Amino acid sequence: MDIKEFIEILRNKSKVEFDVQQHSPKRVYIRINRENLKQIAQIIFKDLGAKFSISTGIHIREGFEVLYHFTFDKDQFICTVRTLAPHDDPVLDSLATVIPGTLWIEREIHDILGVQFTGHPRMKRLVKSEFLEENEFPFRKDFDIQKFKEKHGLLTQKQIQEQAKK
Repeated sequence: MDIKEFIEILRNKSKVEFDVQQHSPKRVYIRINRENLKQIAQIIFKDLGAKFSISTGIHIREGFEVLYHFTFDKDQFICTVRTLAPHDDPVLDSLATVIPGTLWIEREIHDILGVQFTGHPRMKRLVKSEFLEENEFPFRKDFDIQKFKEKHGLLTQKQIQEQAKK
């Protein structure tokens, strides 16, 4: 199967609207509404046999974009599914019941960006420091690292040297 066939199969199986971007012969990006995430992931992972590689999350102007990266090793291409959780409702369906490999990465994305994954079986801290409050997320654009350092007495080497001179 090539990317064109993959897109056709995905459209027919899902009956869901999505945007497609192909930047190279080996890579395709699919942008979907968050309501369709679980259905699309199930088709890609279970029906079409892709391997789940990893998820990534990023804070963008519109909200929190989460990307799910899948590989089709036999067919030698990568599909990235992109979806958005808006600022005022940073919630996505968990894929943990469909793809067990998402258990930890959804916890990590929650810790660093604050995206909630509905239906996740064990949504507890994974990587977040005990110094961080429940509503502080270090990969958000509005996270004030200087304020955090001051609050917890964390100084850079340069700041330590400057204080020693005084």
